[in-house]
Amino acid sequence: MSLNLFSESEMIAELGLRLKAYRLKRNMLQKELADNAGISVSALKKLENNGKVTLENFMKVVFALRLEREMMNLFTPPALSIAQVEALNAPGRQRATKRSSKKSTLSSSKQGPLNHES
Repeated sequence: MSLNLFSESEMIAELGLRLKAYRLKRNMLQKELADNAGISVSALKKLENNGKVTLENFMKVVFALRLEREMMNLFTPPALSIAQVEALNAPGRQRATKRSSKKSTLSSSKQGPLNHES
């Protein structure tokens, strides 16, 4: 796994190259994939060469290559710990905690500590 940080344009170009690699792995011509995806050959060429394509056309190519499962795994939520699962299953609060007034808080702090004499 590469830890390179890509710029947006580099990442878009890389995605286009990966789709091209999948097309070639499946031994498909650009025209064949474009027809299956319902896009023009020139749009597919732009996607494969520099990634410049609409999101809709990108997704059409993804589906034509049957890569929709890989797309669904892109932004999966992280796994939860047992404590996090238990917190989610805990009953929710029904009401907020009643707050004491500032006046009673101030008067108790002015009294100071209690002296206990025997």
